[in-house]
Amino acid sequence: MDLVNDLAAAPRRARSIALGTFDGVHAGHQLVIGVALKTARQRDLTATVVTFDHHPLAIVDPGHQPRLLTPPAVKQELVAALGIDELVVLHFDAALAAIAPERFCETVLADALQAAVVAVGENFTFGARGAGTAATLAQGGARLGFETLVVPLLQSHGRPISSSRIRRLLHDGSLPEVRAILGRPPRLVGAVVHGDKRGRTLGFPTANIEAHTGMLFPGRGVYVARVRLHGNWYRAAVNVGHNPTFLRKSDDEAFVRIEAYLLGFSGDAYGAILTVDFLAKLRAEEKFPSPEALVARMHDDIARAAALRDPALLELGL
Repeated sequence: MDLVNDLAAAPRRARSIALGTFDGVHAGHQLVIGVALKTARQRDLTATVVTFDHHPLAIVDPGHQPRLLTPPAVKQELVAALGIDELVVLHFDAALAAIAPERFCETVLADALQAAVVAVGENFTFGARGAGTAATLAQGGARLGFETLVVPLLQSHGRPISSSRIRRLLHDGSLPEVRAILGRPPRLVGAVVHGDKRGRTLGFPTANIEAHTGMLFPGRGVYVARVRLHGNWYRAAVNVGHNPTFLRKSDDEAFVRIEAYLLGFSGDAYGAILTVDFLAKLRAEEKFPSPEALVARMHDDIARAAALRDPALLELGL
């Protein structure tokens, strides 16, 4: 897949474009991208996804900017896996936020990208103040010579699939529904950093993960996950929370920690990048009466993580 970060450098070729923010690249996004891809193959066009380098609300309304489901690198990986020929990443700044919808159709889609087809979801908005809609895009396309394909919203459990819905479900730890909507386990990517090393003293050395700033991950609790480290996959028990057993009353700024115990791994992981796919929630976060009680529960958590028969683990031979 070709990656284009500079619109002025985009090759001159006719394209079938899937246009959107595509945070999460969930099943609804995949449907829009699939329509653009199928059309490209039928008409001998370049199958292109056009998205933004960060969420538009970061510029338009920073106070309501959501935590992202996928950082740019993960989004790129997920789009590439769909068989797309080209990913165009637009730099979303104040100038792009202020562009009129008609001007966006003309300068970005028609002139710079030579769009022959543009596919969007039915709730798509664009341009200054979000004034442009799918209907606006269709009108612009009719004037400028590209076809607009409006894809109906995909539904799950009788409700439209959306990134905001996934964020709520993920916060609540509702992993089965999240996985069904995404079409894959929710993923977190972060670097291994030094922690308080308490897990080692308890007999369970964990990797403390520094999550990408602004990323969303499951709510507090203990999860079974698959973790990629140094190119290898491991089963893992992952804790998301505040370590309440050891939290003092004076710790008024306790922050969420993400700690992963990798089954079968031994060695130094500091500085490495971990990919964590959350598969199932084992339990809510708990405060235990003693370190010994915590250790007993951790043994149980790890045994349950080892025993879980999940397709996402079995396909990797874990």
